[in-house]
Amino acid sequence: MSIVLFSYRIAYKITTWYTPYQLVYGLHPLMPTKYIVLVVSGNERYNTSMKILTNIITKLEKLYETKMQVVETT
Repeated sequence: MSIVLFSYRIAYKITTWYTPYQLVYGLHPLMPTKYIVLVVSGNERYNTSMKILTNIITKLEKLYETKMQVVETT
């Protein structure tokens, strides 16, 4: 059931040209499948992993800042 709800929440709606997730949180959802497969080896794997983790942390910080702005304005 939760997969169906998540799928609905990340699907673009024609009337708004946004997803319900974007309208609530103000950004695109973090999709775990985007980060699962790393097709690199050795030092490249470490560097790629660090870039991915840095990207995820940046997005989570942005989400937190957006939530705090909403809390302050309400």
